[in-house]
Amino acid sequence: MLKQLWRKLGAEFPQTGLVGREGKPGASDTFKADSFRVLPHVTHTGEFHLERLTGLLNSRYGKRYEITETSSDEELLDLIVYAARVQDQDVQRELLLFYLNCSPVIQDYLRSEEALLNQL
Repeated sequence: MLKQLWRKLGAEFPQTGLVGREGKPGASDTFKADSFRVLPHVTHTGEFHLERLTGLLNSRYGKRYEITETSSDEELLDLIVYAARVQDQDVQRELLLFYLNCSPVIQDYLRSEEALLNQL
């Protein structure tokens, strides 16, 4: 059932003709499209964990991230890259909870090489 849903969701996104990880057109093709945005796909629970994560980073490390619906995806990716590097159990927990409560579209985007490698 999940495979059928994933195929249906994949059909809604334009394919660029590039080959994904397994030699088939895949998720990495979807994210090359200029029209793809991460923030509209954040769920309510993901938004909650994102707020908690930004609060932790602000209170403990003085890092200010203002993630709103008008923010760019680069701001969100900067936050994720910074949070992934911090060796703080609470920050790592909130980052994991954010990831687990995101839609599959965002999870695949974050797993793709293009998303985080461009930020490093």
